[in-house]
Amino acid sequence: MPLVNQNTSESHPDTFFPDQTFYNACLHGDLDQVERSLAEGVNVNAVMSGDFTALMLASSWGHTDVVERLINAGANLDAARSNGATALFIAAEFGNTDCMKRLINAGADLNARTSYGSTPLYVAARKGNTDCVERLINAGADLNARNKNGATPLYIAAQKGNVDCVERLINAGADLNATLSDGATPLLVAAAKGNTECVELLIKAGALLDARTEDGATPLFVASQEGNTDCMKMLINAGADLNIRIKSGASPTFIAAQNGNTDCLILLIEAGADLNAARIKDGATPLFMAAQQNNIYSLKILIEAKADINAQIEDGTTPLSIAAQENNTECVQLLINAGADLNARTSDGATPLSIATEMGNTECVRLLVNAEAEMRKEAVKKTKEKRHAVR
Repeated sequence: MPLVNQNTSESHPDTFFPDQTFYNACLHGDLDQVERSLAEGVNVNAVMSGDFTALMLASSWGHTDVVERLINAGANLDAARSNGATALFIAAEFGNTDCMKRLINAGADLNARTSYGSTPLYVAARKGNTDCVERLINAGADLNARNKNGATPLYIAAQKGNVDCVERLINAGADLNATLSDGATPLLVAAAKGNTECVELLIKAGALLDARTEDGATPLFVASQEGNTDCMKMLINAGADLNIRIKSGASPTFIAAQNGNTDCLILLIEAGADLNAARIKDGATPLFMAAQQNNIYSLKILIEAKADINAQIEDGTTPLSIAAQENNTECVQLLINAGADLNARTSDGATPLSIATEMGNTECVRLLVNAEAEMRKEAVKKTKEKRHAVR
């Protein structure tokens, strides 16, 4: 049964396949054999093993002379694999600029898309093939073509940290603030990945500093979340909002404290961020989260910066209470030394000492007793199963 190219509907006679002569000639760049096969009447557009045409094979391996000969022989420039990849897409993916030049000059579709919506420019930007990116830009490729997820060539270049590609796309006028379906911008993804040079280029080009995703995250927030200090410095120096919050109410300072990203926390404090900005859903502050997560150095930094050590969440739990509950002994000691209220009560009457006792956290009990904390007989005891950490 003959093989058929699904895009061109052209079949290849079985008699040409037993020795794979034409296939191998295109694969290895054997122009003489390609000439002989063409003279014998081989179908230049036949699909071969792996769903490739001859032109795709030669383009993938950078055999420019073979590509040119196949074009002259009438090869279908825009025949596509089952995933939609054309010869131009494949040449861009593998960085074969000279093959791309021949295909572009012959009229190949610059913006042909794969099944996922990716174009030759997108894949060149993703792979960091700068010369290919430049050639496609100069040929008039769509700078802002989006794939199914909404990603543009600039977005993927920023995500991958392909600085030269980012620079070329910016200079060509690519949309700096084109978003994914969730609202993420090139600047946000560069900040999240710690791609500092890309962040710098995008800021200088005028990208929106405080563009937000669906959940409210900004470039500064994600940089703080991931601990990307150098990206944070650039964003802060450029004037990014220090206290903007995601939908839950968490701020860049909050997420830095929660994740133990101390260098980020120091940057935010020095820049004047709100130390006591509380999460909307429960009132937890950065210091509360540091105590809960046992991020000792973050807790020290916040205490030294004069954050509120007794700030309560909605049920009255304080940083000392949550540290005692979680058996975070060093945090308990730090808070005691800082003068935290030893006898602050939750809405059900529990104190740090009663909580530590209830949870069986003996070292925390010892520290609190030594500090002369009160058990308070009227404190309501709760079972371990009913007392949960704030998450």
